[in-house]
Amino acid sequence: MIVSTLLGLIALVIGLIIDWPVLVLLSIIFTIVQLVMLAAKTAVERNDVKVAERLAAKQARHETRHQRD
Repeated sequence: MIVSTLLGLIALVIGLIIDWPVLVLLSIIFTIVQLVMLAAKTAVERNDVKVAERLAAKQARHETRHQRD
């Protein structure tokens, strides 16, 4: 995903150098979409870690409660 974002930025620079507005516009849109996807992926990964921690704590409490019984 990072590689494709870098390719979009390279296309943006090339479009600016050769003065091709269509390439520049498409590169900007592509790069923005890639950055949004990267941010979403990071948010999902953080959420997965939090959910896994909560689940582990809940299981530990459950096991402790059953050991006392």
